Amino acid sequence: MSNHNELLASHRVLSMLESACEYSEQILDNVPSVFVVLNQEHKVIRANKAFCDLVGCTMEGALHLDFTSYFTSENRAILLHHFSHLRASAHGDANARVKLEFAGISEDMPAKPFFWRIFKLERTSDAEGQIISIIGDDLSGLYQNELKLMSIFASIPLGLMVVNGQGTITEVLSEYCHVLLNQRKLVGESLHAVLSKHNTDMRLHLSNAFNLLHDCVGKAAHTFSARESELNAISELKIEGQDQNDKWIKPRFQPIAKNNTVDRYMVILEDITSSYLAQRQIEKADLLGKQAQALYECAIRDPLSGLYTRLFMNDSVSRLIAAARRGNIRELAVVLFDLDNFKRVNDTYGHAVGDQVIKEFGSIILQCTRDTDVAVRYGGEEFVLTVPCNDIQEQGGAVVAERIRQRLADTPIDIGNGQTLHVTTSCGVAYCRATDNLDSLIQRADKNLYVAKHKGKNQVCIEPAEGE
Repeated sequence: MSNHNELLASHRVLSMLESACEYSEQILDNVPSVFVVLNQEHKVIRANKAFCDLVGCTMEGALHLDFTSYFTSENRAILLHHFSHLRASAHGDANARVKLEFAGISEDMPAKPFFWRIFKLERTSDAEGQIISIIGDDLSGLYQNELKLMSIFASIPLGLMVVNGQGTITEVLSEYCHVLLNQRKLVGESLHAVLSKHNTDMRLHLSNAFNLLHDCVGKAAHTFSARESELNAISELKIEGQDQNDKWIKPRFQPIAKNNTVDRYMVILEDITSSYLAQRQIEKADLLGKQAQALYECAIRDPLSGLYTRLFMNDSVSRLIAAARRGNIRELAVVLFDLDNFKRVNDTYGHAVGDQVIKEFGSIILQCTRDTDVAVRYGGEEFVLTVPCNDIQEQGGAVVAERIRQRLADTPIDIGNGQTLHVTTSCGVAYCRATDNLDSLIQRADKNLYVAKHKGKNQVCIEPAEGE
């Protein structure tokens, strides 16, 4: 009875072992990692489903395949080196880890990167040789994600690096730093020297900035915060490139604290080339606009009297005459002024005094007129004033002309050395008619001016409005 019970117990133990082995086999077949066991000749004596799927064969077909044949000659040499090292090791638990590409089973299939863990197994007999097991994890997905992250990160126009208190670059966290700084080697280099090389005119500002960084190391973080604004002087730095492909960067420094004191700095390099060049284009356009405006002002504005020139009058007054002929302006008057005895002023006091008289008269005309009136220095000592009126309450050309004549006669003009001079003007006024143009209107105003001169000067001769 006892022997029978022992036999039953033995069968039960064997059955449990077989179940455990079968269960272990299922576990190995279901894990996503590649698992193989190799004999002394590197032939497969056990493989899981992941390996069979990788090489495209069945479980039976995987047996006795040369595992090393799936690697390039260079990677195969590395793999055999690790096998030899493990087999020679006296440690029973010796293992190795290596990243090697598993070549495709055909030319159409690309190689895949794997992370391999290699273990030496305890052998049960000398006949089976030294058994090695290998577990491999496919890194393709991880590499793809890394490449995506790297491409995304590389596309961001930021460079990241770490510098110590002396301004030496200790870490480069973004490969874009090399592009921004146009320098292949950065670690161990002085960032101060790199930036100064491209910005000779900023060397003093750069020296002050890096002295500040050095001074703040070992001090509380708020010390840097209190002085951070001093770094604004290096907010735009030029980095010279090949073929005039220059870049402009904006460096920012963030302290890295250790025990609440500044230990080193994170440097953020921002590519501001586009915005810098755009701003320069805007400034250039503004300058050109100001220059064009200045040229235009020179063309239409008399620098001595401050009044418009004949060039401006030809266009602006012609438009007013056209509007008056269409009935859009109730009354349009043209006043022609001529300074009395002006040649005598030049001959007696000199042309400088003559210029002073013209300047003073131009100022009086501007003081006595509106923005809608057009005051022009017609030439020499002659002036033309065009006065449009739409409201019956508005003062017409004759009234304005008289006001200007009276103001000039009452104004003593300072000619220096304590002397003053009184000057008068004669005026002719003409009103626009339906058949008028600029030349005909000025001609009639000139006739009235001649009448005023003939009558004794310093007076206004008015042409009656049409119909009176």
